[in-house]
Amino acid sequence: MSASTPVGTVLMYAGRTDGAGVLNLITAGWILCDGSVYPNSQFPDLFTVLGNSYGGNASGFAVPQYKGLFQRGLDGSDPAQRDPGVATRTAPRPDLTNAGNSGNSVGSVQPDAFESHTHSYNYYNDYLKSTHTLGHECLSGSTTSSTSSVGATETRPVNQYVDFIIKAVTSPDVVPVGAVLPFAGDLATWTAPLGTAGWLPCTGTKQAASSFPTLYSTVSNMFGADDQASFRLPDFRGRFLRGVVGQTIPGLPVVDPDYLSRTAPQPTLPYPGNTANQVGSLETTTYAAHTHSYTYNNDYWNCAATAIGDHAETNSGVTWTTGANSSLTESRPININVNYLIKAVNA
Repeated sequence: MSASTPVGTVLMYAGRTDGAGVLNLITAGWILCDGSVYPNSQFPDLFTVLGNSYGGNASGFAVPQYKGLFQRGLDGSDPAQRDPGVATRTAPRPDLTNAGNSGNSVGSVQPDAFESHTHSYNYYNDYLKSTHTLGHECLSGSTTSSTSSVGATETRPVNQYVDFIIKAVTSPDVVPVGAVLPFAGDLATWTAPLGTAGWLPCTGTKQAASSFPTLYSTVSNMFGADDQASFRLPDFRGRFLRGVVGQTIPGLPVVDPDYLSRTAPQPTLPYPGNTANQVGSLETTTYAAHTHSYTYNNDYWNCAATAIGDHAETNSGVTWTTGANSSLTESRPININVNYLIKAVNA
């Protein structure tokens, strides 16, 4: 990052956010994207950039809060309209007097969704032969029923928790150790020069604590460790990054319903890393619980009576299984690959 990092820039952050961690951020000119409301005069440059896009009240303006959220590029004036639900996006802070932007504007929020789809299913149309001794009527028409409900609490991709931070002041202009950003280049070519500039790839490699003391004090064993003299870098390969819920905001729902059951990132290591509502924890892909309606015919043919008298028929229940919607093995949003880097030293 050069000395021209603009106020309002948002980065991911994989480090501690306790007293020492927050001091590390503030000293570098960054604050957490935790939805806090600040007086307009405390961060005037940031207020100029944000206004009340993320909400506000008589006390000031709110910074973004990404608790449990994934980021998505603003559709804006894109003629392709890659976000088909842009018109129904909602304001981020209904708990504040000024709720913030909605619709096709930066800061608006959108819940998870499950794309409309169908399943195929097979059913039996063989009817048991029975001897009828009394005149009887045949069934005709059709019946609509529903499949059993399957799925989890939300539709989401495999993801790992991070914090988000925002540049709040013009000076100082330093990217804090522990900051994470996407990199569009090839790591095979650029790892060495990136290392010289103070950045390491987020590929889960083992690092000696003595080689990167500031980074070690920032991330510790949050992403796993082999022993007390080393630590693992974050491994974000193939994963989506999601804002850690952390401390909840009164009046706002927790949008990650499974935030307390998240698992450690390195389960096979002596120090597997953080779990539950902490930076570094993992969550598997799921799809939201849902049902499907289906219609089946209940017409019976050749129902002529053959004799007079009582009769009985036998029918047995059958459970039908729908066919898979496709061969896909995960739930995911439309996406593009990047590499992730973490700031390791102030080069």
